[in-house]
Amino acid sequence: MVMNMTTKRSLPILFLTLALVAGSVALAHAPPSQAPVIGTPVINPTSPAFGDAVTVSVNVTSARSTIKNVTITYTTDNWMSTNTTIVATYNATTTTATGRIPAFAAGAHVEYYIIAFDNTGNSNLNNNSGGYFAYTVSAPTSLTSISTLTYILVAAGIAAGIAAVAFMILKAPQRRSKQSKSSSTQDQNWTRGSP
Repeated sequence: MVMNMTTKRSLPILFLTLALVAGSVALAHAPPSQAPVIGTPVINPTSPAFGDAVTVSVNVTSARSTIKNVTITYTTDNWMSTNTTIVATYNATTTTATGRIPAFAAGAHVEYYIIAFDNTGNSNLNNNSGGYFAYTVSAPTSLTSISTLTYILVAAGIAAGIAAVAFMILKAPQRRSKQSKSSSTQDQNWTRGSP
C-alpha cells in the first residue's frame, strides 16, 4: 500500500514532466516564421493615358501574423535618381492592398515593386523577379478623336449656315422683282381705265 501511494503521487509529476518535454520538442521543431505572401498586382486603368492616376491593387496574406503595412515604390527614370514610396491601404477582410500612383505625361514609363510587412517583423518583396512591374502612359486617344469630331461638326455647321444665307440672298431679289412687275402691271391697268 505504501508503494501504491507513492505511485499515485508521482503519476501527476510524471505527466507534467512529459508535457514539458513534449512542448519543448514541439517548439524546437516549429516551422520558422513565414514572410507575407504578395500576389501579382493589377492596375486600373489597365492602359493608363495622359492624366490618369493609376490604382495598384494586390493580394497580400500572412500565415503566421497579420499584415502591418504594404508599400509601393515607383520610379519614372529607371531607378536612376528618383523613386517614391507610397503606403497602400490594406483591407484585412479582402486581404487586398491598394495604392495610387499619380498621373504622368504621355510617354512616361513607370516601374514599381511592392513590399509587405507583418506584425512579427517579417517582410517580403515582390519586384516581378527583378524585372519590376511596369506600364507606359499613352496619349489620350479619346480626346484626339473628340477634338477632330468637334472640328468636323463645327465646320459642317458653318457650311450649312453659309449655304442657308446664300440661298435666302439669291431668292430675295426674285421676290422683289415679281412684286414690282405685278405692281407695274396693276398701275398700267388703272391708267387704261380697266376695272
